[in-house]
This record gives sequence, C-alpha cells and structure tokens, in this order.
Amino acid sequence: MLKRRILYFICLAVVFGVNIFYVEYQIFILLVLMIAIPLVSWIMYAISDVSLGLSLQVNKNVVQVGNRIKIRIVKKNACNLAFVNGSITIKYMYCHTGDEFMINVPIKQGIRKSAGITDISADYCGNICVGVESIEICDYLGLFGKKKQFAGVTKVSVMPEETTDRYMEADRANAYYDEENEVYVKSASDEVSELREYRDGDSPRNIHWKRSSILAENDFIVKEYSTNINKTVFIVVDTDWRGEKSWRLSRMSRIYAEMMSQGLACAEAGLTGQYIVWDMAKADIVRVTFYDNASLKAAVKVVMDIRCGEGTVNKACQALYEDDRLEITTEPVIITEN
Repeated sequence: MLKRRILYFICLAVVFGVNIFYVEYQIFILLVLMIAIPLVSWIMYAISDVSLGLSLQVNKNVVQVGNRIKIRIVKKNACNLAFVNGSITIKYMYCHTGDEFMINVPIKQGIRKSAGITDISADYCGNICVGVESIEICDYLGLFGKKKQFAGVTKVSVMPEETTDRYMEADRANAYYDEENEVYVKSASDEVSELREYRDGDSPRNIHWKRSSILAENDFIVKEYSTNINKTVFIVVDTDWRGEKSWRLSRMSRIYAEMMSQGLACAEAGLTGQYIVWDMAKADIVRVTFYDNASLKAAVKVVMDIRCGEGTVNKACQALYEDDRLEITTEPVIITEN
C-alpha cells in the first residue's frame, strides 16, 4: 500500500507540473480525475468504516465430531464494509490444548448484513473457542486501509459419538469397565456402624485394609455400614500434554470418545458415574458427577474444558486415593493411551 501511495503522488506531481507548463484542457481534466477518483474512493472507504462492528454466529453450539461448523459474520450496520476490499481473519482454539488455527474469509461487498460465510471442520473432540481475530480492509484503489483487532469469542462443543462398549480398543485407547469395578462414596447416612472380625461370606470390598494391616496375615477387620452405600463408578481421565499439535488433538479426541463410551455404559447400568480430572490451574482434581444421558453430556463438556498438563493421570489417581471423603475398595476406571 505504501508503494502504491508513493507511485500515486509521483504521478499526481507529474500531471500537476505538466498542467502548469501546458495549459490544455485534456491535461486539466486528467488532473481533476486524478484528484476526484481517489477522493470518491476515500469517501466510500470512510462510509464502510463508520462504526465498524462485527459479530460471529454459528449454526450450532454443539456438533458431532466429523461434522462441520458453519460460521456467519454479521455486520453491525448494513453499510459497514459495503465498498471496500479485504478479508476477515477468524481464529479458533481448542480449549483443552490451547492449539490455535486461523482462516481468512473474503469480505462480501454490498449493502447487506452478512460480511462473510465460511465453515470449519470439527475433526477433533473438544470445546472450541471461535472468534473474529482481525479485519484488514482497503479502498478500491488500495490507497487507504487499516487493520482492526476484535475481541469476543463463541464456544462450540465438538462431542464424541455416543457408542457404548464394555471393552474397547481403538487406536491404542484402552479402558475396561464391568459391574465389579465400582467404588463407594460415603454420604452423611453412610457411616460405619461397627468394626468386626472377618467371617466367611463377607464381601472383600468391606475389609478395612488399614486396620487389617497390623493383624496376622490371614486376619481381617470388616466394616459394617448403618445403611446401604451408594455405588459410584470413578472414571479417571488422562489429560496428559504430549506430542505435536495434530497428534495430541487426535489422542485427546480418542480419549474423550472412550470417556463418553464408558460413561454411557455406566449410565445405562443405572449407576452414578464421576469423571476425575486433574486441573493444572487449581492443582487439584475436578470431580464431575453424572447419572443419566443429559447429565453425562454436560459432564463431558466440563471435562473437555479442562486444560491438559503433564503427568495428570498420576496426579489425579494420587489425589483420589488421598481424599478422606472416599471409601475406595477397588481400582477406578482409567481412560488413557500410551
């Protein structure tokens, strides 16, 4: 644009000089045109730039993985961007990894509300923040222009497919679930009423392992509860940060898909489930409970919003076992990938 301006002023100076030495109406008309045309172009540019405002709209805030997210950029005023050339830069970021992508959308000229339409492919599971990063415009002659930054994003959840499996092995993403893989969550009414010696027929889940550790090898102490305890399946989700951009997004997409699968199996069995995820920002575990299909989808969205980190699955398991509020009698389900 700078070179074009310099060239324009050089030409204008030459025509102006010729007009001084040669009083010819043709040259004068040329001088007038060289001033008037850029002036008209600037006026049209100024009209297009007055109170410039844009908003981004998506057709759906929840889409299935593999589909496309349709994006429409809407102008604040119909005259905005009506008489200019340029492009709009859209940035979208996966919340759990922080990986960013950019696309450029050509500006639609004319007096209309729509400034541009595009779509992006929802190739990976996760929550995506989509927004207008910037807009670059110039007049028709390329003499005037600007680049303007924008703020504000729209969040879109790319959900895994709803498939249920007891055992699933796909692309090295492994997890196992069965009816025996349960943990117990104590509530106010689930107090231990007494401790006694182990008797034949007692469930191994009720053994008090800490008390039993000081006894002889084959002696055990058993806990008796005043009421029936609530069964909850703990599902630890590995959100470890590793690999380059496309590989880690693909890895986390497979983990989220298996997380959804195990959650559906849990809900269909009539059990309460709880996702356990290590939150790097809080330096603690996040526990998200679900009990049916609707609460499961909400729980998956919460998990996909948590930022990935290093060594998260080990930290989550350690914090889980150190939680005094829980009575863990069997190993939790761990969703991970090598």
